[in-house]
Amino acid sequence: MEEKNVPKTIVKDEALSAIPSSERQHWLTPAVIFGGLEFTIPVLMVGAMLAVSFGMSQIFWILAVSLFVFQWIGNAIQGYIGAKTGRSSSVIARTSFGSLQARFIVGLTIFVVSTGWWALQTAVAGNAISAMIGIDYNSQWFAWAIITVIVGLLFAVPSIIGYASMKWTDYIAVPAGLLLIGTGIFYALTTTGWETISSWSPEPTMTFLMAVSLIIGVNVSQWVIASDYTRYAKPKVKDNVLIPLGIIAVGFPLFYVGAIMSVGVGSADIVEVMLGLGFPIWGFLILWFATWTSQLVNNYSMGLALSNLMNVNSGKGRAILTFIGTIIAIVVALAGVLNYFMDFLFMTALIYPAIAGVMFADFFFVRNKNWIDNPGWNWMATIAIVIATAIGYFTQYVQPFGLPAVQSLLAAGVVYVIAMKIKAKAAPDQFTPEEWKQTEGNTEAPKVS
Repeated sequence: MEEKNVPKTIVKDEALSAIPSSERQHWLTPAVIFGGLEFTIPVLMVGAMLAVSFGMSQIFWILAVSLFVFQWIGNAIQGYIGAKTGRSSSVIARTSFGSLQARFIVGLTIFVVSTGWWALQTAVAGNAISAMIGIDYNSQWFAWAIITVIVGLLFAVPSIIGYASMKWTDYIAVPAGLLLIGTGIFYALTTTGWETISSWSPEPTMTFLMAVSLIIGVNVSQWVIASDYTRYAKPKVKDNVLIPLGIIAVGFPLFYVGAIMSVGVGSADIVEVMLGLGFPIWGFLILWFATWTSQLVNNYSMGLALSNLMNVNSGKGRAILTFIGTIIAIVVALAGVLNYFMDFLFMTALIYPAIAGVMFADFFFVRNKNWIDNPGWNWMATIAIVIATAIGYFTQYVQPFGLPAVQSLLAAGVVYVIAMKIKAKAAPDQFTPEEWKQTEGNTEAPKVS
């Protein structure tokens, strides 16, 4: 039954139900939204960080390995799962983690991290608009806070309305982002000069693998939340292989622009970089408008995760919870989350891969590509993410080695499958696939809701 006095776009955009095949769209739509997802201030900031240690040719290969290999594969896998099931990430997790754990661990994690990303970019956008109208965002806190609140509310409106509204906003905002890229290159060439940029060869402060890990860290959340948007895509392998093109098409040049712009300026703060390059007023407005794309995606995922956490399925309920999440995120932005950018980046690179590893392994190696709404709490999934996160932490901080995010993902998948096999032999339950129970001589039907 349709809810009264609620826009149709909100009612149809339910948080927990599968998207029917009649509402599936061409792969280009989620690809464009992914392009918007990639247009983030942290991408520009990380690009600037790369320029501290590497020249332009080295940065090319760092981006090629990071985006064309690891990011594309991770996004395509999670994207296919979303298209196949028609469900959002925190709901897909109910099969492997159980409905209770998916709500309180996976849903809460996605909510907290999406909130952090959204708050961080809202703070930067507040800085940009403040700089545009002549307010010193470092000293005039109250004026900056008012601007940041207004910016945040404007960011949130399309994602509160729903997916349909986001789609059209991204079709407008992604070109604005591309315009910003072109403008950034122009002012970098005018101010710094091509000779300085092309011959840039700083003393490295990080290794090649550390740089790749940094790129993955910015994008690793997509390995979990990609299904929030591909649930509207057709469940075809080809479509979901093509959809991550949106990430590559925007991410590759954007990282580069962050690096190019920072040469000679010496800062990872994109607003300071733009000020140093002499950007005109309209440049800061374009930055705000282009940032809108990724803000929509973060805000939408935040609302879906909160809906799963609160077990709310209606479109109206999702919209209300998205608005509540927006208010919380604005408070986080005003509290100074921008000061903890690197810490936040490393935290996401530890948590998300472990969750993704369990979801990947469960879907392909345990459930045979089926989704089941399993009740309860699967402790095998808990064990897997704890061990995988510990491995990621150890190889990130204690004994730096390889690519911690990738190692964490692989460890989670391997540990989860092994733990599920052991559980199937020792004490099968609703999380044990029926064919595994039959193999062990146990024909009791799984408890599925």
